[in-house]
Amino acid sequence: MNYITFNEMIEVNGLLEEKGLNFKVHLRDACGKQSCWIEPLGNCACEGRYEEMYQVVEEYFRSKGQKIAFDETKLNFFAV
Repeated sequence: MNYITFNEMIEVNGLLEEKGLNFKVHLRDACGKQSCWIEPLGNCACEGRYEEMYQVVEEYFRSKGQKIAFDETKLNFFAV
């Protein structure tokens, strides 16, 4: 089973901020399964930058040797 660390959350949120993407990724860890949720911050996040944010998040975890999968809302994901 792959795990997502708090340090990875800090790093991916830093990348989003650097790129001016107004989103924040949060980690949930309950009952043996981790998941993450994406919080859009303010109006800027809703102005068509979701695809760019998904690319940053996916590429970050890929660079760490992890694959992630999004749920149907694409606002939640987990390591696979």
